[in-house]
Amino acid sequence: MSTSLLVRLQQAARGNKPAMLLLIALVLLLIVVPMQLHLNLSTILHDKAIELGHDVAHPVAALTHHFDPIPALDISQETQKRPALHPDGARTTRCESAPPVYDVHGKQRPLVQYAIMMDAGSTGSRIHVYKFNYCKSSPELEMEHFDHLEPGLSSYTADAQGAANSLRPLLDGAMKLIPKSLHACTPISLKATAGLRLLPGTQSTEIIQAVRDLLETKYPFPIADRKDHIGNHDGRGVEIMDGREEGVFAWITVNYLLNLIGAEGPPGGPNPQTVAVLDLGGGSTQIVFEPRITDPEQGMHPGEHVYELRDFENSSFTLYQNSYLGYGLKQARQSVNSLTAFMHLLAHSDSLQVDRKAAGGPLPWEALTPDNAKIPSPCYAVNSTKKASVVHPGSTNTKELTFTGIPGGFQACQRLIEVIMDKDAECRLAPCSFAGVYQPSLSKSFSNAAIVALSYFYDRISPLGLGPTFTIGELGKLAETVCATPAERSTMKAIPLSPDAIQELDQRPDYCLDLTFMHTLFRLGYELDDSRKVTLAKKIGDFELGWALGAELAVLQQAAARNASRSGMPLAPRRVLPDEPGVCPGRRANHDQDDDGVAVEVLGV
Repeated sequence: MSTSLLVRLQQAARGNKPAMLLLIALVLLLIVVPMQLHLNLSTILHDKAIELGHDVAHPVAALTHHFDPIPALDISQETQKRPALHPDGARTTRCESAPPVYDVHGKQRPLVQYAIMMDAGSTGSRIHVYKFNYCKSSPELEMEHFDHLEPGLSSYTADAQGAANSLRPLLDGAMKLIPKSLHACTPISLKATAGLRLLPGTQSTEIIQAVRDLLETKYPFPIADRKDHIGNHDGRGVEIMDGREEGVFAWITVNYLLNLIGAEGPPGGPNPQTVAVLDLGGGSTQIVFEPRITDPEQGMHPGEHVYELRDFENSSFTLYQNSYLGYGLKQARQSVNSLTAFMHLLAHSDSLQVDRKAAGGPLPWEALTPDNAKIPSPCYAVNSTKKASVVHPGSTNTKELTFTGIPGGFQACQRLIEVIMDKDAECRLAPCSFAGVYQPSLSKSFSNAAIVALSYFYDRISPLGLGPTFTIGELGKLAETVCATPAERSTMKAIPLSPDAIQELDQRPDYCLDLTFMHTLFRLGYELDDSRKVTLAKKIGDFELGWALGAELAVLQQAAARNASRSGMPLAPRRVLPDEPGVCPGRRANHDQDDDGVAVEVLGV
């Protein structure tokens, strides 16, 4: 609005009180709205990082693509503002005491609570030890201890006991960290993800049972099981987690740490725009976002892809979620390599023979080995060799073959990946992303909101210098650069690669495959245009990003809300506290349960 127009409005409003009030409101609107438009999610993240007292090496900046990025803040001096952890792990510096908060049995909650969540992923096992305080009515997260080891439980296919014993170093570390007086009231959960989901036969159930036996017989932490409607233990304290929960809990973690959910606010008030979370694991990939659909006729179709997160700190969220089993990075590599090998053998059956001087003929698939079968692939660095696992179509038995990098680059590799993406699959419920899966259009229902990418997205892209925020087009250009030969890079508009990035590429000849798969997933799978921005993140403050914290927060929130549905969070169990303040319930509490839940508050659902 021009200055002359404001002057004319001012002259017309003289002597007219309602008109003057309207003018004042208009001026305030012109001042406040532009200010609000510049408060992007980067500000929220930096403020939260300051609050948590962590110097973020790669701050999540410029999350929304239509806002200008703000400079990274130097928060090294701000760390002193964070209250130090109490030297006595059983106490807190947040408060000496608190107004009593009682559970459903009328017993007072403890001031300090530890809880353990174990993440049994396809590439490794991880442990998260959380410390909460109850200085207020809601639990406050004070500290997270994180550790991990490789390989994952799924690598112990025929050795269930060996899989369970592999967790001992992580559990022994938790024993030392948590005060001994609190061991017996520190609930523990283990959730396995895609790696165990993909094991054949009874291997996964045998590993899960071996882990349960180890926890019950060798460690004092009560397993966070619940009882079902007829009083039987449901076994969900140690389980293979539903893929849809994995994605939703990661979404909760990110949005909670960005202060977009869980912040105190008036009941019924508008929710801020949340961020989408894309998580790339080894065996599966997840997408979770909150569609903003303005046309009721174009609303989200009902189904298992809808997740109702209800009564989360006075707010409810209707989320779209999907977990693509088989489209994690490790599984994608295997699928692409298997397709490459199968196509090569079909097209060049006489290139592999037992003995060209004999009449042995072409080698059958079963006889192929890394030594007698070298498969050319455009998805590997030119002239490099790498052994990789493949699966024959229609079989679940893997074998290793040797792949050699050949010219062809990004475009040739992308054509192979497009086949496994199955973009042309039958779409029974439109619109679809890929593999025939229904998904509301991100460009229509989530056009102006931020996207955060976790796990392998971060691990593979950030070492090459791209990020923390990049466009899909920039990722495509990086993939094209990585897939090109040094001679080709000199003649193309390649993205400059630092010496550290080149060293990283030299150590991983399959980088071309990884980046091309990620770009194809974004561009072809999720149909994000080249200008759309994505932000990489591994931590916010001191806290690891992933599903573990979200699983715990969901349970803590539901303990107060007591609201559940098939498509939302299940009922939280009750907390049974000791009769004497400051004394943990004994090991026996894990089995002395009422019909509503377990003896201690659980992590995970």
